[in-house]
Amino acid sequence: MKIFCHYHPTQSAHWTCDGCNLTICSSCAIRDDSDKQLNEKNRFICPQCKIEVQWLGAAHLIEPFWNRLPKFFSYPISIQTLILITALSLSSLIFTGPGLFNLLIGYLIWGLLIKYSYEALKATAQGNLKPPRINAQTISEDFHQVFKQLVLFFLIGFVFAWLSPRIGIFASGVFLIVVVLSVPAMIILLVTTNSLMHALNPLIFARLIIRIGWGYILMFFFLALLGGAPVYLSAFIGDFMPVGLHQFLFAFAQNFYTVISYHLMGYVILQYHQQIGYQVGPEYFEHDSQTDRAMPIDDDARTLKEVKLLVQTGQLDKAISFIKEATKENGIQNIILSERYYNLLKMRKCKLELVAHGATHLRLLVEHNQKAKAYKVYYQCQALDPNFTPSPAALFKLGGWLNETGKVKESIAVFNRLVKAYPQNKLAPKAYFRAAQVINDRLMRPDRAKQILTGLIQRYPDHEVISQVKTYLGHI
Repeated sequence: MKIFCHYHPTQSAHWTCDGCNLTICSSCAIRDDSDKQLNEKNRFICPQCKIEVQWLGAAHLIEPFWNRLPKFFSYPISIQTLILITALSLSSLIFTGPGLFNLLIGYLIWGLLIKYSYEALKATAQGNLKPPRINAQTISEDFHQVFKQLVLFFLIGFVFAWLSPRIGIFASGVFLIVVVLSVPAMIILLVTTNSLMHALNPLIFARLIIRIGWGYILMFFFLALLGGAPVYLSAFIGDFMPVGLHQFLFAFAQNFYTVISYHLMGYVILQYHQQIGYQVGPEYFEHDSQTDRAMPIDDDARTLKEVKLLVQTGQLDKAISFIKEATKENGIQNIILSERYYNLLKMRKCKLELVAHGATHLRLLVEHNQKAKAYKVYYQCQALDPNFTPSPAALFKLGGWLNETGKVKESIAVFNRLVKAYPQNKLAPKAYFRAAQVINDRLMRPDRAKQILTGLIQRYPDHEVISQVKTYLGHI
């Protein structure tokens, strides 16, 4: 049964808390990186009772393999994977002649393909649905797995050859059907347990098949189609193209569908990992298409998480108090947290606190170039308190933006507020100058502009902007 997040009922839950029985999605969990150096894996914390939560597993976070078949066919379509498949296909054509050397090269080519396919299977089984990168580790490390599969196939063939004359044609046929049906389970066990004995043990691979259930039969059916596809393709196109090209396309199709087949088996492991007892970590499932990635547990992220949960449960006053307490030392520097706090104060009609925080919030909005929100906050706070005065930098930027949008009188009023509130600030002369420019260029009042500029020169004779003021004054 699919489990959903307590706070987001339409989103899949990733974690469960043993302390409060809360089920939460990735956006609600808190990732604790505090002991990252001691523990390579992240710990995830319950936002309510602050203890470590338990991962629910991948099964209900991913779609069943039968619903994503088109994505399996696109899996090998990456530059590195296609280059490898093409290189192996061309190599198999070059070394097709008789002789021991060509035979050994042929086995090496097959081994490289199987080794890469194994890596694709293992990566998929852990939740990484991207093809492995081609490097020395991918191609050569743990190559004994390839030899184990070769021995596995050899032993199956040997047992079949030894039994056939002894048990008759019918029993041999039944044996062959059972063995072929069990081969995917054997390969899965070979990868998940790294044991040839486990892969060959009928009790173990039969138990694996039973645990997966009808999903295993469906997987086998798709694997059979993938295995037969190159043969069908070869028969269909064989009469329409040169022999060399036909052989290359056949080899390419075999290699391409082999990678897909191992990817499919890896995905089945991932989907049924809890049933078969295979350990899968949450690293590739910290977010899905419906949720945000779990936030690191820094101060701002922790505060935002807590505030979000308090708001969702209707505890607005507690959320306001929590923000005050969390930011009392360093103030609010995060624009998202600032906006959340501003909106909470507005919802609770905390007039004095809203105006006091308005200056901080306006500064952050200006720093992040959020013009529309900056206008709105400025006029809301000014309506509550006519003496509302943000920082000089915020006022100067706001005055310029208002002028750009054609709000000339509002722009002049903001520049005037800056000059009156902060006459000794280095931006005051520039505000004088900008106001005079707006009056001259937009309101067509050169006499008033000259009056302001003349007063500016007299009041701030040594300011860096005076040279520009004199040049502009000479052109009026």
